[in-house]
Amino acid sequence: MLALALSVLLAASPSPTAMEQQASRHVLQEFERVGRRVPQADPSLTQAARRLAREALDDSPSGAVELLALTEAVSDAGGADPTPRSYVVRASVREHAVGTLLDRKDLNQEPASHVGVGVAVDGERAAIVVLLAERKATLQRFPRALDKPGTGQSLCGQLEPPLRGSEVYVTLPDGRVERPPLTRESGPSFCTRLLFPSEGRYTVELLGRSERGPEVASLFLVDVGETRAKGEHERIVEPTTVEDAREAVLSRINALRRAHGVQPLALDDTLNGVAQAYSDRMAREGFFAHVAPDGSDLRGRLTAAGSQYRTAGENLGMASGPLAAHFGIEHSPGHRNNLLGTQFTHAGLGVTFQKVDGRNQALLTEVFSTTAPPAAVKNPREEAYQALATHRASRGLPPLERNPVLEQIALDQARRALELEQPPAQLPGPKVHDRIFSALESAKTASVDFYVAESPSLLPDSKSLGDRKNTQVGVGAVRGDSRAYGPGQYWMVVIYAATR
Repeated sequence: MLALALSVLLAASPSPTAMEQQASRHVLQEFERVGRRVPQADPSLTQAARRLAREALDDSPSGAVELLALTEAVSDAGGADPTPRSYVVRASVREHAVGTLLDRKDLNQEPASHVGVGVAVDGERAAIVVLLAERKATLQRFPRALDKPGTGQSLCGQLEPPLRGSEVYVTLPDGRVERPPLTRESGPSFCTRLLFPSEGRYTVELLGRSERGPEVASLFLVDVGETRAKGEHERIVEPTTVEDAREAVLSRINALRRAHGVQPLALDDTLNGVAQAYSDRMAREGFFAHVAPDGSDLRGRLTAAGSQYRTAGENLGMASGPLAAHFGIEHSPGHRNNLLGTQFTHAGLGVTFQKVDGRNQALLTEVFSTTAPPAAVKNPREEAYQALATHRASRGLPPLERNPVLEQIALDQARRALELEQPPAQLPGPKVHDRIFSALESAKTASVDFYVAESPSLLPDSKSLGDRKNTQVGVGAVRGDSRAYGPGQYWMVVIYAATR
């Protein structure tokens, strides 16, 4: 009876293959359920998911995988998807792992063209990893390990629509960033020649451009030298002190800025203090967000520290070490905008090291600013128009025609918004769209953007700006002080109209 009972128990535990099949069916069904395109099973993502599942059994938390570990796994499997969405489930009983995944209804929230599912088991313990990627480029086969330095390799591939304008960047083992020239470019297709002059780990990154700006289309690692040739991983040597972390991260930031033709940043003691205090607070109070639990934000932290700044930005990263945290920041589009911001002149870096469930964790805060005090702009409307023209040209779209009627409505809205300290959408009285259609009979459609910024030149890109149907524009800009947004801010309203 004992032998029979044991046989029944073992038979009841699903095999890893059966678990993968069940998990894969669930992923596909979830996409079908909401009418999204069903992702294709991908060998490289599947192999990476299996590796990450094995690692998850020992030392990875449930949730998502940090980007550096994810990139290593995908790259080693021959893939190059830059930021696959990752889902990790662990359980002490196999059936519970499968059941937990089957309960998830968030796998289909974003589109994905390819998927990989991996399962690892240790006795009854099990881990499931799902990787979902929206593929942005297809690359020809490229080695991920080279026995010795001095080897040159051709990298060829094709961007997926709507990306265009291939750019390849290579981060060398010493942190320098190079941009090798393309040897061939035909529409979305490209080729380039990559050189690996020394031993160590290289990061290869393919960028493309769309109406939303530059995007990382492919990302993979290449290890050069005897260590990797023997099948061993060359791990990044993480700094263990705040001073060393600051030096290493700033070096990476400035290397990236130089490669993109942007002036390097200088460390600022006040900004260092603000960044370090915030990393310490997040670790102490157990949160990870740009806005603290008491509602304070970067603006308030800088003002409290006595920082004289014109513009400011902040990146946050959390990983097993500060360089791993910065790796995740560097390959995130929003964070990358701060790293390459031409308006910034100084930086402050803060790192807090801690242990979470026995694992190393580093909380990294990066603060950027232009430390010159704000000065009045002689013609804020012209600066705003110039910023809009630059964004429009970067999208390859024709310039917009200035419309004095829209300018007057925009200026009225900006003045009233500052006076009432309210966004235009909340202003009492006639609705701005009613005024537009009443004053401009040729308008077919109209849209309104509202901003508060330290300078009119900082007007960001927007969906309305990239809309080909819009042909006319009007800008209103006023400068003033407010309790909500601080002193000397520019309140700007941009109105777009399609007239044909």
